[in-house]
Amino acid sequence: MTFALELARLIHERHTGEMTPEAIANAKTVILDTIGCALAGADEPVVRTLLATPGLTSRGTISLYGRTEKLDLLSAALVNGASAHALDFDDVNIAMGGHPTAPVLAALQALAESRGGNGRDFLLAFLTGFETETRIARAVNFHHYDKGWHPTATLGVFGAAAACAKYLGLTVEQTATALALAVSLSSGVKANFGTMTKPFHVGHAARHGLMAALMAREGFTASMEAFEHKQGFFNVYNGKGNFDPKHALSNWAAPWDIVDPGIGIKLYPCCDSTHSSIDAILMLMREHGFQTCDIAGMKTLIHPLRLTHVDRPELRTALDAKFSVQYCLARAAIDGAITFESFEPEAYQAADAKKLMAGVVARPHPDLSQATDGNYLTELTVSLKDGRSFRLQRDRPFGRTKDDPAPPELITRKFEGCAAKVLPFEQAVALNEAVSSLDAADNLHDLTNLWVPTENGRFRKTG
Repeated sequence: MTFALELARLIHERHTGEMTPEAIANAKTVILDTIGCALAGADEPVVRTLLATPGLTSRGTISLYGRTEKLDLLSAALVNGASAHALDFDDVNIAMGGHPTAPVLAALQALAESRGGNGRDFLLAFLTGFETETRIARAVNFHHYDKGWHPTATLGVFGAAAACAKYLGLTVEQTATALALAVSLSSGVKANFGTMTKPFHVGHAARHGLMAALMAREGFTASMEAFEHKQGFFNVYNGKGNFDPKHALSNWAAPWDIVDPGIGIKLYPCCDSTHSSIDAILMLMREHGFQTCDIAGMKTLIHPLRLTHVDRPELRTALDAKFSVQYCLARAAIDGAITFESFEPEAYQAADAKKLMAGVVARPHPDLSQATDGNYLTELTVSLKDGRSFRLQRDRPFGRTKDDPAPPELITRKFEGCAAKVLPFEQAVALNEAVSSLDAADNLHDLTNLWVPTENGRFRKTG
C-alpha cells in the first residue's frame, strides 16, 4: 500500500469516540486563539492587498474573520488563513516547526459554513487535520525546515486537505487522491519571511488543501505514489536519506499530537524564534532588578535553525521588526513586554530602541547537544555598565508543551486583546463562550455570525 493510501486509511478510520476530553479542550483552545489572531489581523495590509488584487477573490456567502465582506468558498479560506497569520501570533507546534491551526481552521471553517454541520464532527475533522500535518512533520523535520521550506505552508496544506476530506466524508481512495494532489500544491520558502508573503503562504495552504479535497470528491485523479516516488514529495522536498515515512504513520492519535506534546500558545506577537530570548531578558530583569539604562550590551546564542531568520540588526518595516531578535530584545528590555504596539513605526524607529539594538549580538549556539525538541535552544548574556553580567539559558519559550502550558487567564487575555481590535467586548465574550461549547453545538452557523463586526459597533446577543 502506498503512503498516500496508508495515511488516507488512518484519516478515514478516525471517529468521534476517539476524541478524549483533553484533545477536545486543546482543540477548542487553539481554535479560539487562532480566531483571535485572525480578528486582530483582519485589517492588516496583507489582507487588504489580497482583497484589492483583481481576480484573486470573488464575492460569495462565506464570512471573514473580523470583516463584513463575504467571499466564495476558496477565497474565504485564502483570506482567513492570511489574516490568522498576519501578525505571526497564532499557535505553534514543536514537531512541525510552524503554526498548525491556521491552515486547517481556515479551510475547514469555510467548508463547514458552506455545508452546515455540528460541532463534534467539526472538531473531529480539525483534530484529524492537525494530526496529519504534525505526523508528516515527524517524517521530514528538521531537515525539511533547515532546507528553507516553510512547514506551516508545505505541511499545512496536507492538514487542510485531510480535515476537509474528513468533514466531506470522502472514501479512503478519495482522501488519498486529495493528499496526493496536495503534494503538487505544497509550497512556501522561508526566504519570504518578514514580508506579506509569509502570511499569504498560510492562506495559500488553506485554499489549496480545501481545493484538493473538493477536486478529489469530484473524481479528479493524482498519483498514489506522489509521496514516495523518486520524484515525489519526500525525495524532492527533503532528499534521499533525509526522511522516514514510518514516523508519519505510527501511533496515530495514540495519543493525539495535540495532547502530547500538546499545544503551543504564543504570548508575543512576533516570530516564534525570538521568544526564548524575550523570555530570558524579562526573567533576568525581574530576578536581578536592573533597568534598561544599566545595560551595556546583550549577546544571544540561538539554535542556528532559528537564528537564520531572526538575525536582523537593520530594520526597514514592521515585519522586519517582528523577525529581529535584536529589536525584540531591545523593546522587551525598554517596555518590560512585547505587544502589538511594539511594532508600530514610532516604536521600532525610536532612538532608544536603535541605540540598545546596536549593542545586541546574535550568534549561533555552539553546543547543539543541549537542544531539545523544537530546537528553541537559546542562551542570553546581559552585560551591565557596572561590570556585572547575568546569563540564562532556555530550552524553549513558555507555553509550548503539556508540562509547561500557557495559563488559561493569559490565553483569555490574549484573545480579548486581539478581538478588541474589531469587536465590542460583549461580542468577544459571546464568541469565546460559543467556541468553549463547540462540542455541543448543533449548528455552526450561530458561531460564524459572532466573528463578523456589526456596522454600528454594537452587539445584541441572540438566543
